[in-house]
Amino acid sequence: MSRVRTATSRDLRVSRGVAVAGAAAAVLHVPLAVAHAGSSLPLAGVLLVMSLVCLPCAGHLWRAPSPRTWTTVAAVGGAVLLVHAALLATPATASPGLVAPAGHATHATALGLPGPSGDVALAAVSLLTLAQVVGCLALLLRREAQSTVR
Repeated sequence: MSRVRTATSRDLRVSRGVAVAGAAAAVLHVPLAVAHAGSSLPLAGVLLVMSLVCLPCAGHLWRAPSPRTWTTVAAVGGAVLLVHAALLATPATASPGLVAPAGHATHATALGLPGPSGDVALAAVSLLTLAQVVGCLALLLRREAQSTVR
C-alpha cells in the first residue's frame, strides 16, 4: 500500500520561498511587456502570457507543494534559463521579428534602467529563476533521500 506523504514544515518553507521567487520574477516581466508594446506587440504579448503562466505554479508551491509541482517548476525554470541565455547571446540585429530590433539584452534599458542598473535587473530575474530551480531540486532530492531511508 502506497502512502502519500505530506510536505514537512521545512519543505513548506522552502516551497513558499520558491513561490515568492517565481511570483517576483513573473511580476518583473510585466513592465517589460508594457515597455515592448510599442516596438513589438507580439513580444509584449509573449512576455505577458509567460509571466501570467508562472503565477498558478507559484500558487501551487505556496498552498499545496508536491513532488509533481517541484518537478514541473524545476523543468520549466531550467528551460526558461536556457532560452533566456540564448536570447541574451543573440545579436540585436539577428532577429528583427519577435525579439524586436532592440534585442533581448536591452529589456532593462526599455524600462529606463541604462548601464549597470539594467544589468542588475536582468541578473535579478535570472537569479530568481535559478533560485526556483535550485530550491525545487533540493526539495526533490530531500524527498528522495527520505524515501530511501524509510
